[in-house]
Amino acid sequence: MKKIIITGASDGLGKAIAQELRDEELILISRDENKLKILSEELNCKYYVCDLTDYNQITDIISKIDNVDILINNAGVWLAGDIESNSFDQISNCIDVNTKAPIYMTKAVLPFMRQNNKGLIINVCSQSSFDNDDFSTVYNASKWAMRGFNRSIQRTLSKENIKVTGFYPGFMQTDLFKKAGNDYDTSTGLETQKVAKAIRFITECEDDVIIPEFGIKDIENY
Repeated sequence: MKKIIITGASDGLGKAIAQELRDEELILISRDENKLKILSEELNCKYYVCDLTDYNQITDIISKIDNVDILINNAGVWLAGDIESNSFDQISNCIDVNTKAPIYMTKAVLPFMRQNNKGLIINVCSQSSFDNDDFSTVYNASKWAMRGFNRSIQRTLSKENIKVTGFYPGFMQTDLFKKAGNDYDTSTGLETQKVAKAIRFITECEDDVIIPEFGIKDIENY
């Protein structure tokens, strides 16, 4: 049984991943305590409420954990609009959650993985890590930055048997947009349960197999 941390686990893809990996020892992290509590009771696992943009809160949680085999950095926020339409606070929050938080989490769990001489980090990014548009400038930048981060640490950490996978899903049926005040129709997007199965596949690869990048789209929106 692997000990797995999942961030952004209270709903959407994070919840689907947790349900898919329910046979492992899960640690769920999110800001939403009510949803976390309900899900943790369903899955019989631990949870922690955390603002992942606050490194002190992260280190406090990690200090309560004795080991980590897999980290799934899934938490993220959406920000629409070009850079002139976004406020400074919106820009800061988008970069903090989508880019800095997974970097913080990676830094925090690496000592466990180095001690074990193995580990797996899955950074859930987006197809926006590859594509350009003028509709979500800062969001795209935050996801491009994560792809760069993945590339920057993959080869170095692989020498220590620590694998890093950049996971790039396409348009999904989640509340990501609604939470940001954009009521888009997501009915044609990927079902989160199907995406979670792809995550399971990555977690079940042999220790000597690394998947540097994994992209997934629904065929209708390909």
